[in-house]
Amino acid sequence: MSHCCSITTMSKHFGPILYVLLFSGLGLFSYKLLINYTDIPQKIAESSNANGIIFAYLLSFNIAGFVTLKLSSWLSKQYSQNIKSRWKIVGIYAAVVIMLLLLNYGLLVLVKVVADAPQPFLFPLQTASVLVVVGFIELIVLGLLLVNRSMQDSLKYQQQVAELKEESDKARYIALQNQLNPHFLFNSLNTLVSEIDYDPRNAINFTKNLADVYRYVLQAQDKPLVSLGEELEFVQAYLFLHEVRIGGCIDYHLNIPDDSIENMVPPLTLQLLVENIIKHNSITQKKRMRIDLEIENGFVKVSNTVNLKKNSMPSGVGLKNLSNRCQLILGQDIVISSDHEIFTVKIPLLYEQA
Repeated sequence: MSHCCSITTMSKHFGPILYVLLFSGLGLFSYKLLINYTDIPQKIAESSNANGIIFAYLLSFNIAGFVTLKLSSWLSKQYSQNIKSRWKIVGIYAAVVIMLLLLNYGLLVLVKVVADAPQPFLFPLQTASVLVVVGFIELIVLGLLLVNRSMQDSLKYQQQVAELKEESDKARYIALQNQLNPHFLFNSLNTLVSEIDYDPRNAINFTKNLADVYRYVLQAQDKPLVSLGEELEFVQAYLFLHEVRIGGCIDYHLNIPDDSIENMVPPLTLQLLVENIIKHNSITQKKRMRIDLEIENGFVKVSNTVNLKKNSMPSGVGLKNLSNRCQLILGQDIVISSDHEIFTVKIPLLYEQA
């Protein structure tokens, strides 16, 4: 793994330099072919302006090469999964072919103009054949480069998919472990029995919410994203179970605009935060817990009062997993802030339907 990381790091640092060397070498090769195998006199190639012409050509070739790379990356992102739009890929690559031919043709015109040769825009058939051959060689080299980049992008994508699957599996495991472990089930059933004797009507609500919690966990575990509205409904059901169990010592406040509930979040994210709050804090009638959920600058913000248990030592595994999932799925990390009174976690939102 370290060897792979070092190669990736070297690629990031030296990639542009290697591309410059490659494009410059290809440009110089093309220049020599065009100069030596066309009707341009050798004295023109050896004139005082030759170095300036070479520099201008190499600069143009590097610009064309990097433009081609950018187009390739853009095409991979925009159209690789859209079969109907793949004709655009053919069209753009055809434009690249024309660009290379015009670049080579422009070199010959430039040389003839500098040399004050007659009819700088006209060339014999032999020169045109050389132009086609040189362009064909350039396309082969660029094609091999693009294939290599495509393979690298594919491997990178597969690695991201594998990492995402691993993080999702961890999240599902944590959620199922929290919700389906014997301790949680034992506490929930004890609370249900007590409510049946004490408040039968509330026992019915407790049973419904308990069923909703289990149903959501089982349904959401295979989804990469869910709507914020779905996640909030689940969290409210989950909080209701804990409120009844510990005697109504939790005050939670939702300040979520209606236009935000369709935004997407990874499933079981809010539950993980609420689970951590209840697990690591002492909650009693004298030390009530306040939980606030609101939208702030494209994030769903979860804040709670801090009253840590004496022997509580948070491992950070849950938050680390949540951070990895958000980076892989949403492209943004969570934001954590804390002081002696308030602990806050912000989860990025995806402003589109999955």
